[in-house]
Amino acid sequence: MHKDSHFSLKEITKIEGHTNLDIELRDGKAEKCELGIFEGQRFFEQMVVGKHYSQVPLITARICGLCNVSHLSTAIEAVERAFGVKASEQTMALRELATHGEFIKSHALHLVFLALPDFLGKETALDFTGEEHRYIHWGLDLKKAGTDIVRLLGGRAYQTVSIRPGGFTALPKQGSLEALLPQLEEARKLSVELLGIFDGLKEKFPFERETEYAAIVGPKYSFIEGEIQCTDGTRVPKENALSHVKEFAVPYSAAKHALFNGKSFKVGSQSRMNLNQNELHGSAKKAMSDLKIKFPSHKAYYNNLAQAIELLHCIESSIDIISGIKIRKESMAEIKPKEASGLGVTEAPRGTLYHQYSFDANGYIKGANLVIPTLQNNHNIEEDIKALIPEIIGLPQEKAELEIEKLVRSYDPCISCATHFLKVNWAKK
Repeated sequence: MHKDSHFSLKEITKIEGHTNLDIELRDGKAEKCELGIFEGQRFFEQMVVGKHYSQVPLITARICGLCNVSHLSTAIEAVERAFGVKASEQTMALRELATHGEFIKSHALHLVFLALPDFLGKETALDFTGEEHRYIHWGLDLKKAGTDIVRLLGGRAYQTVSIRPGGFTALPKQGSLEALLPQLEEARKLSVELLGIFDGLKEKFPFERETEYAAIVGPKYSFIEGEIQCTDGTRVPKENALSHVKEFAVPYSAAKHALFNGKSFKVGSQSRMNLNQNELHGSAKKAMSDLKIKFPSHKAYYNNLAQAIELLHCIESSIDIISGIKIRKESMAEIKPKEASGLGVTEAPRGTLYHQYSFDANGYIKGANLVIPTLQNNHNIEEDIKALIPEIIGLPQEKAELEIEKLVRSYDPCISCATHFLKVNWAKK
């Protein structure tokens, strides 16, 4: 790579969405680093205006195929907070279980099919040969374990319909829940193996940079309950979180960026681990201890490692919930609309997710604000790339590009689905 040059990475691959990277170098430093997301505007914030509160979670769940449960649960929380509805203990346990299912399938797909090929020197998972071919089956088996949880609780595998404000329109049968246990016990074994593999690869991408991290924290490692904490010392109730997160537009991208208390920050698995690792499931903590994995960490690769730890945590926690719950019939909580606003905050696989709505007296949406994890990470990705450039400036062009792509992919950005191959255009100054 030349110390003075301009280059563009067109269509960064093995992420969920379409994005380009444009960099200008001078004296070995990145003078300009622009992560340009060129997905078309989808207008969900405008789409829900005028819709009834009962429709909104089902609409916004379609923002993402992989993270539909997270969007659904966050919208539901916003509705319930606005109208003063408190979900039952059983409902909260089943929502947590559904969220675990989503995390299992999302983390498994990213780790095996998007991240692992980079570190094994493969273009895609389809190039796995010999013993490596088993990883494909691991990924698919883990994904199925998560999908089956979501299907049972939500009525179908994608864009679930049974999880609603106030409860569930159809509760799972006790026997159907318990029938998931053998599959989850097998998934537990695979997740331990996968964690060991990713631990063994951590020296292949040593880049690190200090930044701030934000996530939900609490007395347990929950993705839906707790407060918002940042490594800058901030800890606030969920309803006050958006006073610290400020979005801003950039001219070269269709997606906004965000700062936390005016600073670049990171959300996602690594942030949750850096802030709340002591509340992990005991089996996940033991696996970390056995492998001598240490958090907090500022190494970008550790987001992959954190996902592998969360994968085990979610499987173990799912087993615990299913083994401990006795499904009882209960009615959905009564909802009485009023003029109000509500903010829902949960952890999606890729980080903290915000849904904010204002309602009229009849429960119809007047305004909406959705702040997704990838939006929050965009600025931090650019800052990471700027810091990485001096470390890779002496590498051949293709290797330098791969290191940049590995960094972007470590965030597991979710823009939408993409399967294009990378095209690189270079322009020397």
